[in-house]
Amino acid sequence: MDNFTIFFNLGWRHILEGYDHLLFLTGLVIVTKSWRSLLKVISSFTIAHSTTLVLCSLGIISLDPKITETLIALSIAYVGIENVVIKKYDNRWIVSGAFGLIHGAGFSGHLTDLLKTMLGAGNVWAPLVGFNLGIETGQIIAISIMFPFIWLMRKMGKEAVIIPEISRAIAAVGLVLVVWRIWSFE
Repeated sequence: MDNFTIFFNLGWRHILEGYDHLLFLTGLVIVTKSWRSLLKVISSFTIAHSTTLVLCSLGIISLDPKITETLIALSIAYVGIENVVIKKYDNRWIVSGAFGLIHGAGFSGHLTDLLKTMLGAGNVWAPLVGFNLGIETGQIIAISIMFPFIWLMRKMGKEAVIIPEISRAIAAVGLVLVVWRIWSFE
């Protein structure tokens, strides 16, 4: 198997096994009401996390994993809370992009160690692109499962009950993760 395929598989498995990223994604997606708003939110997240993934993986910028992982947990709590408190989500793509920068740094933490051996050989782009496309594939799979469920809840008139409850659960898990990650780093 070539490097692209190996890293592609690592990428999609990473996103589908990464409960924190899935919670954040769920928090973003459950309040989108149209394909257009979904596309804006997900594109913003993708561009942002792809940018920091590349910059961190190549060593151009470096973020402390303790801070990154805590901020990822905070992003989960924030999105859950915002879903309950805010009623208009016209600028959700900005939130998505801003926190996408942090999530990209988190993604790179798993990739950087694997890429270090390839940097010297000059064989970094195939694994880097493969991993990132794998992440995007995992996101598409997750959204393809989530969005129809959310659409069905709207059709059944359950949106006003389901979305706040899911959002509260996301916020609670995010807050627990913030405390747990701060506690475990000391």
